[in-house]
Amino acid sequence: MGMAGEKAAREFLEKAGYSIIEANYRCFLGEIDIIALKADTLIFAEVRTKTGLTFGRPEESVTKDKVYRLRRLAHHYLQSKHREERASRIDLIAVMLDRRENQVTEINHIKGIGGF
Repeated sequence: MGMAGEKAAREFLEKAGYSIIEANYRCFLGEIDIIALKADTLIFAEVRTKTGLTFGRPEESVTKDKVYRLRRLAHHYLQSKHREERASRIDLIAVMLDRRENQVTEINHIKGIGGF
């Protein structure tokens, strides 16, 4: 399910004009699902995927602690990759999948969740 959601998120971002730089960037601090670039802005995207609303929408599953960890990961990525100074932000891609067929029923792109 998670892989299907991440694939759908990458395709969604590419159709919206983003260039995917990395997927599943990992370091000792954790993982960033998608790193993308649009114009001069570097995007660190967290993907949340669900198949039902029993425990809330995907957007509701991102806690303050998760956002804090994402900010630390983004800073680490920028330092380790020696990227030039550029605008960056943390986004959330919320994906709803049909439970039976694993088909996307909804994608919601929320920009700037991290106060980065």
